[in-house]
Amino acid sequence: MAITVRKNTNTGISVAQGAGAIGSITVNKSTGGTLQSLSNVVTTDLQDGYTLIYDTTTSKWVAQPISAGVAAVDGGIY
Repeated sequence: MAITVRKNTNTGISVAQGAGAIGSITVNKSTGGTLQSLSNVVTTDLQDGYTLIYDTTTSKWVAQPISAGVAAVDGGIY
């Protein structure tokens, strides 16, 4: 099995086994996208310093100020 990643304007990833291709994925760069254009993000009344907080009740990300008393935000290890 071979995996090939091509570097160009549109990045393509091909997976092949022997002489036949099993499948491929093409990733296209997007321009002009905004948080406001996403259907699961609520961005009304944005202000400097707001953070996206996930609301399990609405299943949406909501822009909110960090609660008073929060000393640090740990984004985790990825």
